[in-house]
Amino acid sequence: MQTSIVEALKAAGLYKESGRLAEQTLKTILPDGQITEHLMAEMDYLDLKTLGDELDVKLANENPIIKALYAKNAMAIVNAVRVVNVESGSGFKGAVGSGRQLDAVIFRPEQFQNPDLGAGNRRVTWDRAILVAPGLPSVGVANNFIVDDGCGVLPLVVPLAMTTVEAFLLFALADPAPQPAVTALQMTYLSRVYNIQTIDFDLTQAFSGWPLLELKEPLIIYPREDALMQVIYNRAVTDGLRPIGLWIKMSSDLRAMAGASAS
Repeated sequence: MQTSIVEALKAAGLYKESGRLAEQTLKTILPDGQITEHLMAEMDYLDLKTLGDELDVKLANENPIIKALYAKNAMAIVNAVRVVNVESGSGFKGAVGSGRQLDAVIFRPEQFQNPDLGAGNRRVTWDRAILVAPGLPSVGVANNFIVDDGCGVLPLVVPLAMTTVEAFLLFALADPAPQPAVTALQMTYLSRVYNIQTIDFDLTQAFSGWPLLELKEPLIIYPREDALMQVIYNRAVTDGLRPIGLWIKMSSDLRAMAGASAS
């Protein structure tokens, strides 16, 4: 099981001290069969080396299953950085970057709107009281991503939208709650609805000892795109569902703690 992003980049021939990776076009197949194209900017190999080095340090003490997820998706991370760099134009410098230079941050609850409260209320924890009863739909607001669908109604839900200089990569979901209650999820990407995926954290936790489920394929929201995820709960609980992935942002959006969650 490959758990190193650096080793994954070496295997792809992208871990180098010098030289540049040429401009390319990335094609993405949508759920309805249409194909979108994204331009991937030229980039110094040294920037990709920085990306690999920093992510391996960040993930060093994570569960090996989570480290393997990031390593498996190393090329998707590189591609997303290059797509964002078309507009940012300053490369990837990571923790020492400034201005329009890019960095990658692992998801925090503060980056997401609280689905149960009004606009401007960010999450402070992944833990969330779930009410599963008729007449009690969850309400989503701007910058929301994970919402629950307790009774089949989702009023006021706004998909998570990327600016011109950021990208969002979702690889898996974890749910370390004592009693996970998610049974299914469904993605909507660029107004196209994906097939429903069955989720059973109870079985995953019982057999692997770790309540994590990988998506059938990663969900990547590129600049100027949007997406939303709905999940179905089968009982009222305090849940801890959380996304596993990365948010590519400009350094200028990560300089103030209060603004670090802005998208």
